[in-house]
Amino acid sequence: MKDQIPILPLKENIAGVRIDRISDSFIAARFEDIGQPHRNDHYVVILLTAGNAELQVDFRKVEVVRNSLLLLLPGNIQRAVRFNDNSSGYILFLDAKLIDEPAGFMIESSLFNGPLVPLSGPDLEWFTQYFELLLRTYHDYSLGSLHRGAVNAFATPGIYKMAAGFQANAKHAARQHSPRSIEVTRRFKQLVRKHYKELKKPSDYAQLMRFSMSYLSDTIKAVTGFTASYFIQQDMLREAQRLLCYTNLSIKEIASHVGYDDARYFNRLFSKLAHESPGQFREHFKSGITPALT
Repeated sequence: MKDQIPILPLKENIAGVRIDRISDSFIAARFEDIGQPHRNDHYVVILLTAGNAELQVDFRKVEVVRNSLLLLLPGNIQRAVRFNDNSSGYILFLDAKLIDEPAGFMIESSLFNGPLVPLSGPDLEWFTQYFELLLRTYHDYSLGSLHRGAVNAFATPGIYKMAAGFQANAKHAARQHSPRSIEVTRRFKQLVRKHYKELKKPSDYAQLMRFSMSYLSDTIKAVTGFTASYFIQQDMLREAQRLLCYTNLSIKEIASHVGYDDARYFNRLFSKLAHESPGQFREHFKSGITPALT
């Protein structure tokens, strides 16, 4: 098979939920797997209460510091680079089916500031107590036949609290913009993630959203500082980088996969965005040179 990106399933779970306490022994037992590039078919949430860690998520370095909430989405290519000694906290695994559409949209549309949310005060206390109670419930086999239902029900408050936290973080970062502008930007980014392979021009999305081209472009630029074209190209570039690094697909096949019948045009566009050709990008990755971050 040409697709060699390992996809790790959610194993040993109860009703689509698994929670563990992070410790040196926990990390040591799993680092061989999580230290290699992989995708998950589920959500992963990490809260460190001590120590710090470094992950690579879709070619970007993510520094996970104490008292911050990290959310990794299904499909992200990720690997753990390091966990400091004496790191502790919680790691929660959630089946994607547990994230309903409103919560999923709220989370994913709020991640343009990154996958981390700093916690302090009441929110830190809430999440710390929540994870501890969920952990205890997860291991409370005295619940008998009610165990599965209790764990499943307990997951929902955490999911909604995380969704609200990421939304609040995004609103704080974009406080100078109107709620309508923020909502237009979120909707645009959601549509791009869904349609970037077939819809390549900002005007395609303006038509889909029933806005004028100028209104959409001005709104996206004002809220994010980037053009609408940037987001369309970045979603394409990120998937192309994943396939170059973790599959044996030819560059022509990758071009087709991300929506370009003309492989030469794809090569020129990729080179412009990544500052090296697709072939160079793949060779650098295989030789151990860190791929260019975009």
